[in-house]
Amino acid sequence: QESRYEKFLRQHVDASDPSPPDARRYCNLLMRRRDLATARKCKHLNTFIHSSADQIEPVCGDGGEPAGGDLRLSEDAFPLTVCELQGGADPPDCDYSGSSSTSRIVIACVDGEPVHFETQVKTHWRG
Repeated sequence: QESRYEKFLRQHVDASDPSPPDARRYCNLLMRRRDLATARKCKHLNTFIHSSADQIEPVCGDGGEPAGGDLRLSEDAFPLTVCELQGGADPPDCDYSGSSSTSRIVIACVDGEPVHFETQVKTHWRG
């Protein structure tokens, strides 16, 4: 049985490729590899964080600030790829678009471990 933390890692963490050159190809590959797009079901929207678990876990502590309930907002921005199901794409032909960005993240933590990806927060740079 997969724990909530293990599910978070499977669905949202990929440290292998910090900035995939082709986000669409990346999404179509990773969504299948991580069992988020199967013969029966296509997950509509999913975000991959291109950092290691060791870099993300501090958001649950000193690297994050409270964001309501068990949610935490990261102090640092993370490289992300957002995969979104294309309209009219049905299993098993899940087809995704992909967009990459660098943003602060909001995650839920339980017992100091990330268990849910809530959203990204665009960072506004002060010049």
